[in-house]
Amino acid sequence: MSRAENKTDRLMKMEALLLAHPEGMTQSELARHLGVDRSVIHRNLYDFQKLYPTIEHDDGRISLDRSAYLVKVTFTLHEATAVHLAARLMATRMDKHNPHAASALRKLGVALERLAPRISTHVKQSADLMDEADQRQDPHYLEVLERLTLAWAEQRKAKVWHRSEKTGKVFEYLLCPYFIEPYAVGQTTHVIGRDDRTGKMRTLKIERIERVELAGDRYEIPAEFDPRVLLADAWGIWYTEGEPVEVTLKFHPRVAARIRETRWHRSEAETELQDGSILWNAKVAEPQEMIPWIRAWGADCEVLEPKALREALIREAQELAEVYRVMGEQVKQMVYYGHSRKDKPKSEWQPLIEHLTNTADLADIFGADAGVSELARTAALLHDIGKYSKEFQARLDGSGRKVDHATAGAKEIRNLFDKDQNQKSLADMLAYCIAGHHTGLPNYGSSIDVDGDGTLLARVEKKPLKDFSAYKTEIDTSSWSLKLRTVKTSKENQGFSVAFLTRMIFSALVDADFQETQNYMKDDVKPRGEYASIEELCRTFNSAMRKFDNPESEINKKRTETLKACIEKANSDQGFFTLTIPTGGGKTESSMAFALNHAVKHGLKRVIYVIPFTNIIEQNAGKFKEYLGEENVLEHHSNFDWKKGDKKDSEAADDETKDAMDKLKLASENWDIPIVVTTNVQFFESLFANKSSRCRKLHNMAKSVIIFDEAQMLPREYMKPCMQAIKELVQNYGATSVFCTATQPSLNRFLDNVKFTELANDPQSLFDFYKRVQVKNIGKIPDADLIEKIKAHPQVLCIVNTRKHAKGLFDLLEEDETRFHLSTLMCPTHRKETLKTIRQRLEDKLPCRVISTQVMEAGIDVDFPVGFRALAGLDSIIQAAGRVNREMKNDISDVYVFDPETPFIKKVPAFIEQGARVAESILRKHGDNPESKASIEEYFNLLYSLQGKDAYDFKKILLLFNKDTIQDGILDFDFKKAAEDFKIIDDNTVAVVIPYNEEAKKLLEKAKHHPFPYRFARQLQMYTVNIYENEFVKLQSKGVIETYNETYEVLTESSMKQFYDEYTGLVLPADAGGDALFVDS
Repeated sequence: MSRAENKTDRLMKMEALLLAHPEGMTQSELARHLGVDRSVIHRNLYDFQKLYPTIEHDDGRISLDRSAYLVKVTFTLHEATAVHLAARLMATRMDKHNPHAASALRKLGVALERLAPRISTHVKQSADLMDEADQRQDPHYLEVLERLTLAWAEQRKAKVWHRSEKTGKVFEYLLCPYFIEPYAVGQTTHVIGRDDRTGKMRTLKIERIERVELAGDRYEIPAEFDPRVLLADAWGIWYTEGEPVEVTLKFHPRVAARIRETRWHRSEAETELQDGSILWNAKVAEPQEMIPWIRAWGADCEVLEPKALREALIREAQELAEVYRVMGEQVKQMVYYGHSRKDKPKSEWQPLIEHLTNTADLADIFGADAGVSELARTAALLHDIGKYSKEFQARLDGSGRKVDHATAGAKEIRNLFDKDQNQKSLADMLAYCIAGHHTGLPNYGSSIDVDGDGTLLARVEKKPLKDFSAYKTEIDTSSWSLKLRTVKTSKENQGFSVAFLTRMIFSALVDADFQETQNYMKDDVKPRGEYASIEELCRTFNSAMRKFDNPESEINKKRTETLKACIEKANSDQGFFTLTIPTGGGKTESSMAFALNHAVKHGLKRVIYVIPFTNIIEQNAGKFKEYLGEENVLEHHSNFDWKKGDKKDSEAADDETKDAMDKLKLASENWDIPIVVTTNVQFFESLFANKSSRCRKLHNMAKSVIIFDEAQMLPREYMKPCMQAIKELVQNYGATSVFCTATQPSLNRFLDNVKFTELANDPQSLFDFYKRVQVKNIGKIPDADLIEKIKAHPQVLCIVNTRKHAKGLFDLLEEDETRFHLSTLMCPTHRKETLKTIRQRLEDKLPCRVISTQVMEAGIDVDFPVGFRALAGLDSIIQAAGRVNREMKNDISDVYVFDPETPFIKKVPAFIEQGARVAESILRKHGDNPESKASIEEYFNLLYSLQGKDAYDFKKILLLFNKDTIQDGILDFDFKKAAEDFKIIDDNTVAVVIPYNEEAKKLLEKAKHHPFPYRFARQLQMYTVNIYENEFVKLQSKGVIETYNETYEVLTESSMKQFYDEYTGLVLPADAGGDALFVDS
């Protein structure tokens, strides 16, 4: 073989190698495969690049540019004609200009010049026609199509941002494209592929794809994938994993011949009837896709089956009759409306069937992660059928009569499914949800209840309702059945598990109802869900954590070890985890690193970080925002429940007779965001709430990683129901839980048959390493003596149990720039500024004496050389010690525990007193090392042993659901009573907004006049103070509170000087309380 032949052969082999390796190859790799020296490849590369389009990568790889690579193909005359017809068909059936199709046709025309000159001319003319200006120009569509084609060709995963037609939300997928399919009916193109994050097949309309980015990862199209099989039952592009639906159509004799001329579907069968009409049958994946085709036949085609398809065409016919005014007033009266708007004419009101079907579509989506899609969809279709009554329609027209429209659906669902016991039980679950979608989940009640009692039985069995039977003209329930959703449970908690499932259905329903109503009522709704993906956030966070890869100090080396251990264990199966590390051990970063990596591993949707106090929220959320972007992190606590303290207003939020606008105004967050930072109060009270505004977030707890920071602060009096709720989320709704603390409580006693996996490699060695303080009990001490001891130290932290005691001690210190006060009476921005000053003075070694409530205790990154802690539980003492010698700058520092003798405390709360006395005994026994792991375990075991049988469920919440009647299939649940009884903070609280600075004043001015004042809730949260309701009433009586836009309680600007102290925050009237420990929520 000559040198030229050798070279030609080598270039062809190089082409074949690069075709087989879309990721590219280096010159050395090519040389090795071809058995030649690298210098030979280097010389041949110049000629190769003249023949083939290539891409040279930064790392030295060379790959073929597949978007410009010319595919070699030869055709016979008839094959060429077939390609011409296919391209012409695409040009006539697709509305968008595709220059690639025109170019391909033009090349085909050139190739035919000698073989068939006239055909060649016509083919080239067809290409010119496809390039003409009247074709719709859509460069974005073309760019998306090109990128997806490249991803398909190179088998590279693609990040795809696709806007849902149903919800308007943009969802992100990591797509592995398997096939691209045109859809002639809709003049659209679709990509079919597997979503790498969920493992589910997706069909995405390319016209609704907003962005495509090619990822570096490759994928394999399974050998068994066959688009012919996938789309075998489809009418066009829609397919289903279930059985296809039997469709029966009847065609008029005048179109019979046309029907026979074409094979419309692979499964079709035709039967000619005596009158010459055609009975046409086929099994179709999704009959709704046939509607445009059926519509085109007009009155020549009648749908016989399925009923849902027939009803859809009937509705269209009725609407057409009204549009063209061909049937008079009777038809007009058959249009039922779901919502009205004062700013729109009646012709633009929302049809009720539209609201029901849209809500059902959203409920289906929202219920997916919790496994309740079908049940939520069914509830949504019936939730507002009471609006089909003439009386409700009259109310929309201006009648002042109140109409109960929620009970109708609850009553009807029980009537529809009253034969089979399983179906009856499922129907009762949906009845709870439908009846409560405005006023909240009710109690079950009993046969002696009367109409006004509001229980489920009273409403569905005794309440007189207006005739709502007209719903049957628009909704066909004849083929409905309720699909059983199984849950893992135990015999003693069976009722609780079923009630929890009911809550999940309720959550998906009410969130869908809120959002669908919002979509209609507000013209400028911003689609939800436009956040970075968990995968992106994980990569970002892991990248940020690399700054800890090469620690210099011993303490940072130990923190890095914990971080890496957590990341390694993120690959573990889902379940229950603990992270037991001493204060200052890097718990925040380590737990989030585990959560994000674990979420990616298991395809989870979000991380929920549950914290006992808002001050830690401010710090931790600040960290997460810095790492992950502010737009991806939500802070949510009771400051958002602005009307919580006003019972009348909170009930009005869910009053079914209120205008839909009012319902939206008072709707709370649904946690549709990747990172949620919330409090124990908000998290657990939401789990046991019955109001729709608080329950709408529950379905977003499914498929999440839930981190409980400072787990020792879980509400002790409700520990059993709280832990059972967490168990439900983990066992039945795809969540993973992590309990983090330096003082790990004995959680095993509250959860049977649950295994906890520890994330830290060796907790005991960590406690030994982080030994940095000596705890000394100095006994009872008067305030004056305590102040003298505090003044003896230039830098010192003193933490006490109540706000009143903290302010009293602060006032006893000399007035100068060295004293500081911290409590929840200061708004978050005020606290943040004060903390910044404190940290700076500590760093500059300037005098800094801080008097604080336990707001300073857990999770705050400060480092004092000495500390004082009022006697409390051992967990509180250890947490306070975590603010002393945190960075181990001293060998051993002192933390003095004292028993307060003070006029500022009238009564010590019982749970503090009990914990304090147990802590005293531990301090006596383990005085040398009370913060050891063994001491902590002994403390909690002793504390728990002192409690009575009902101490951990003292309101008997579990008994409200675990009743014997569950064995007989009777779902006797007391949702309303549970919500009323489950109050982590017994006294209601009210959020007061402080006009603290110019930014706060500007926000308040906007909120005061805006039609949707809740838009400013997140920003105003930084300027709020939570106080007890009795304190609020006293403050209000002074005339210093103004209500803005029926939403925000605001301290008046004129009263700031008198009622908001620059050091201690909100000034409460002397007789307004303040003795009790204020657990910020």
